[in-house]
Amino acid sequence: MSMTDYILPHSDPLEDDRLMLMSKMLDPYTRFRISQLGLGAGWKCLEVGAGNGTISQWLADRVGPTGHVTAADIDTRFLDRLARPNLDIRQLDVVKDPLGDAYDLVCARAILHHIPERLDVMARLAAAVKPGGFILLEEPDFHPVLDTDSPAVRDFWRGFLAWAANCGIDYFVGRRVAPTLSKIGMADIDVHGETIMFQGGSASARYWTLTFAELREPILALGLITPTLWNEALALFDNPEFWSWQNCFVVTTARKPA
Repeated sequence: MSMTDYILPHSDPLEDDRLMLMSKMLDPYTRFRISQLGLGAGWKCLEVGAGNGTISQWLADRVGPTGHVTAADIDTRFLDRLARPNLDIRQLDVVKDPLGDAYDLVCARAILHHIPERLDVMARLAAAVKPGGFILLEEPDFHPVLDTDSPAVRDFWRGFLAWAANCGIDYFVGRRVAPTLSKIGMADIDVHGETIMFQGGSASARYWTLTFAELREPILALGLITPTLWNEALALFDNPEFWSWQNCFVVTTARKPA
């Protein structure tokens, strides 16, 4: 499978809103971890799977006129709205297309779990980093979602994860990034996970509701979640009295030895 088979395509009418909710949920965390790497003026950066470009825009503002940012995605329709003199937009399939090289920072968020060739892609991303430069990969690990007081939501997540595994999606890849980067020779590896407890009806809950809306047909078609369970769980995602864990977002950073 290539990135052209991505299960949440930008062409879906819900995707722009879904990505904006994801940005509101994750951007503060992503920006904090990038800042810890020492990001500054003059850096050359690549963001792969840039989505709606909120991180790429922030990078462009931080690296200034002497720096440069490439925002890449398999579908650039949301990126094409951006305008920064030091920001280039590039249509790119991370599995097979040239990435460029000598970047001070290569970063990607929430793309590896969709790609069966994820181990090769991690090596490709690391190869694009210059000696002394950094890589930052942010990926999910869904272990917290089953720790819920709701049997319906627990069964819903079990069905969702079984469907994902059947599609070749690894929703536990967050824990595998650091060992992979270590094996390919990256240094100073640092890993941090953040798990969000969300309230029904909140922005985080709406992000998941939109995600499920995009995926409803193929998930129900596999029969791992019944329509009754689907409706019961989604009602809780919209109920302000319901609180539960969502997945952990794992940020792994590493430096290429000089």
